[in-house]
Amino acid sequence: MADHAKKGRPKKPAAKRNTRGKKAQPSGPKPRVWFMLFLVILIAGGFGYFLFFINGSADEQPVVIEQPKPKKKPVKKDAPIPEAPKESWVYESLDKKEITVDLPADEIQTSTRRYRLQCATFRTLGQAESMKAKMAFMGEEPNIKKVTGTSGTWYRVILGPYENKRAAEKTRHKMQRANINTCEIFFWT
Repeated sequence: MADHAKKGRPKKPAAKRNTRGKKAQPSGPKPRVWFMLFLVILIAGGFGYFLFFINGSADEQPVVIEQPKPKKKPVKKDAPIPEAPKESWVYESLDKKEITVDLPADEIQTSTRRYRLQCATFRTLGQAESMKAKMAFMGEEPNIKKVTGTSGTWYRVILGPYENKRAAEKTRHKMQRANINTCEIFFWT
């Protein structure tokens, strides 16, 4: 078998030159290139002559712009300073006043409803237990409530009950500082 690696490329036959009927090409630049070079030198020389010609033809005197001076008001040296104005009204003490507000009877009753904080809902009990442990490390006591609905079984992680909404909001902000941003406030059911 022949060793193809040592063979190398096959050599192509040299192309024959057809010198019949063609004139020899000049080896230097074409005449058009010489014309363009001459034109560029001519324009640059003309611009240089123009700059040399206008040099020194401008007036050498600087232009002075006068700005109007502001007029000063004459100051009277012995003018008296006017006295500060005196107050013409008197403060009243709030201890002497009594304010009464009429509210309808249904608005006077305080809400007896309690609030809960629902922080997560999971499909598996393991995920709910993990969230419960995370919240327990923050000092809270969460509960897991199993809810069965039309979409299956869910495990809710809830906190509460809270007597007022302000206490629920306070705990919700505590959870947000621990990057638990899914807590919602609902009425306790």
